[in-house]
Amino acid sequence: MSDKRESVSSPAGARVTATAKALRVLDCFTPTQPELSLAQISRILNMPKSTLLNQLRTLEEAGFLGKSPENQTYRLGHKIMELSYCAHAAMPVIQYAVPVMEDLQVSTGEIIYLTSHIGGQVFYLECVYPSRRSVAYSVSGKTLPMHCTGCGKAMLSQMPTEQVEAIIQKHGLPSFTQNTITDHDALMEQLAVCRRRGYALDNEEETMGVKCVAMAIRTSRGDVAGALSISGSTLSIRNENIPQYAELLSRACNALSPYARMMPAILYQNQNTL
Repeated sequence: MSDKRESVSSPAGARVTATAKALRVLDCFTPTQPELSLAQISRILNMPKSTLLNQLRTLEEAGFLGKSPENQTYRLGHKIMELSYCAHAAMPVIQYAVPVMEDLQVSTGEIIYLTSHIGGQVFYLECVYPSRRSVAYSVSGKTLPMHCTGCGKAMLSQMPTEQVEAIIQKHGLPSFTQNTITDHDALMEQLAVCRRRGYALDNEEETMGVKCVAMAIRTSRGDVAGALSISGSTLSIRNENIPQYAELLSRACNALSPYARMMPAILYQNQNTL
């Protein structure tokens, strides 16, 4: 009897292992390392090149990886882009959010971002740019640390202290600019200020020359689902405009609150452990 169970379960176990290995390969690619050689992937995964090569060929044949004919490096393939588009289209909150974001953009003349949080990081869902600005890439799917962005700090300020501490423990407080808050106590003090006034500021903390005002979006139960931000240059977002922007954000976040349960932080709550 035991032999029969092993013969039935082994192929399934093998398939799970193969799937896990394939997913680990795909997870090697990042915005800062969009192309990787066989040697680099082997080093990242601590996997022999001979074993890895079969995985790479399978993923390439299925369209999940592409291979450069010039330098033989690998990159994410067209199938990933197709799935990314499907995932974006499957978030119904965006269809409700975009009109609100467009109104906010017209009122301020600045860039408007809609974000959520996944795994203790800011997850960008959508943005609305001024019509005068040409855009060469989509921000959807981009992730950033929470401590150095307006949206991230807005969400952190509304989370329980133990959740904030867990996020800091996992991701640390890396520096991006000379203005990034890298001290634990200083960050906690700023989050307390954000909590009192209801909005967060990013004062060139992730990118020099960029400033933003952000506010958290919460569900009817009070769970932090995401954030909206007004982002622009330090010349265009002036201190005297911030109270007005905060009021506009408050109205927009209230308008999106009924749809907050459709945001990734809530939809994937079982997987979103931070």
